[in-house]
Amino acid sequence: MELTFGSAQVYTSERMKKAPLLAKLFHKVFGYTNVGNYARFTIFKKLLKEIPLKQDAKILDVGAGYGEYSFSLAQALPKSEVHSLDIDRERMKALDEAINKSGIHNIHTHCSHTEQLEEKEFDFAFSVDVFEHIAPEDMPFKAVYNRLKPGGYFMVKMPYVTQRTILPEHWFEDHHEWLEEEHIGQVYDLTSLKKRFVQEGFKVVFATYSDGWYSRLGWELAYLGKKLGIVGQMITLPIAKLLIKLDRLIHLNHWGNAIQVIGIKA
Repeated sequence: MELTFGSAQVYTSERMKKAPLLAKLFHKVFGYTNVGNYARFTIFKKLLKEIPLKQDAKILDVGAGYGEYSFSLAQALPKSEVHSLDIDRERMKALDEAINKSGIHNIHTHCSHTEQLEEKEFDFAFSVDVFEHIAPEDMPFKAVYNRLKPGGYFMVKMPYVTQRTILPEHWFEDHHEWLEEEHIGQVYDLTSLKKRFVQEGFKVVFATYSDGWYSRLGWELAYLGKKLGIVGQMITLPIAKLLIKLDRLIHLNHWGNAIQVIGIKA
């Protein structure tokens, strides 16, 4: 299975839609421009190796946003059935438009909470950096469990409860303020996230840390570069991606700014 990432960005990014030809050229030269999402995808790609996905799998993307992961899986597995779920109507509208423009026919969108989803019998469900935006008591572990087939897999990636930084924290003050408001569910370390899976009925089959020092530095540089404008972004983006790739090669599973757990429905 060959996964690619970011092909939907030219359809969903408001900035890119304003200058589509320039956007496609920029994307061709620099690839995906959101470093945080790029870093998440490199982890997602590694985690999928732990799951025996069938070519015709039925997949649920919980908190799909603009559908980058749904697009990636739908393109890599054209016989699959990918369901993208999110409660944000504007993002679901943008995703529907991207699906129509791309010509991909195996993605189905749902603007609803997981508990309201009528579709069931999924082989695989996943949520990438979504649960930190949800209060722990509202996280849809049980709703996902009830919609999986016996033997179906559920993957959750989210930030570690505390974050380690490199550059002075006051340089990222506005981002920290956003986190305090948005990340109401950033409460788990790896052990407690595994326990939550078990409490909800899953058997944990894989658990790991990710995003060490090099990945963090890459994100910080890209964040500062983006604030400087297009030139700053062009300079820092390749460096940031290189640092993230390096992190994926040498990071040891002792700690990380992100955690991932995969469970199976017994």
